[in-house]
Amino acid sequence: MTEGQPKDYDALLAQAHAAYHALRLDEALTLYQAALDARPDDYDASLGMARTLTRRRDQEGARVWAERCIARDPDRFEGYAALGALYFLTDQFDEAISALTEAVERAPDEPEPHLTLTQVYADLRRFDEAQEELERGRDGIRALTDDDYRRQMEAFAFHVETYLRLGEGRDAEARESAQEVIAREADNPHAASLAFSNLGILEARARRYDTAIEYLERAFAMNPSFNRAGGALGRILLVRNRNERAAEVLEQVLAITPESGSTRYVYGLALARLKRRDEAREQFRLALQRGLRGPDRLMARWQLIWQSRLGRQALIGVVLLAVLLWVLLGNPSPTALTFLVLLVVIIVLQRTVGRRGR
Repeated sequence: MTEGQPKDYDALLAQAHAAYHALRLDEALTLYQAALDARPDDYDASLGMARTLTRRRDQEGARVWAERCIARDPDRFEGYAALGALYFLTDQFDEAISALTEAVERAPDEPEPHLTLTQVYADLRRFDEAQEELERGRDGIRALTDDDYRRQMEAFAFHVETYLRLGEGRDAEARESAQEVIAREADNPHAASLAFSNLGILEARARRYDTAIEYLERAFAMNPSFNRAGGALGRILLVRNRNERAAEVLEQVLAITPESGSTRYVYGLALARLKRRDEAREQFRLALQRGLRGPDRLMARWQLIWQSRLGRQALIGVVLLAVLLWVLLGNPSPTALTFLVLLVVIIVLQRTVGRRGR
């Protein structure tokens, strides 16, 4: 190693940390990799890779780097904390608790593992334990001597409090906590992006969809890898009949999480509304392949037929035949026949007016 390499490495690592903090995740990955090229076995650069890949929702890559950290220095807490955060985001709660407990055993006063445990327990509806972990995390924050890191973790703690209050159904308190995070956006942009997403969810619950869209657009713009914000945004855009933007957002989300059957189903609905029928059918087919469940599975099968020209013609033919048989054999009343004629006229007028307005 030349005399200049350590200095170069320190500069690379500092730049990588700054890019990670500012949510410039592609840049952060490039810089962390450059740091690893200089020092292949470095723990801090490996940890940076794990954390950045977690924010990018690259689950397998993040797991590999977190496990490398643990293998390189099993006495440090950060690798276990990174692995626990990844397990939390992928809803592997038992594994998350195990990894985070390992982190706490190695660094009981560090706030990060306690705050992630708060979110895990909130998802499991173990709210008393979640509150205890939140308080332990805040005790650790108060003891921090690095001012920048303390402010960053204070913002994150308010996000975690928001998450807990949402789980408890205490929406007014959740909103207040989210606003506290946004007031600290400069200290922790990642926590702020999560806060904008949570405010979007709260607005959607209150059926204030346009405001929800504004918040979710902000969250997704801050971190385009934030697939949950993007997925919620796409669905609400569809509710508001903003189909082109919905399709655009959902396409981005699927680039991050291509295995999501539910997202593919909603993307298919957006494409169908845009009359991109062949593309819509492909998304419905892929959604079914990826384990779509419940009523959406039934609707996806219906859409596969309806978005096919031959399928639509066959269904319309069956309906017309049934109506004809009813008229000929069912001896309908004059009132029923009048209603049928009016229904046909309304359908024809709707289609005619709709075509002229396009």
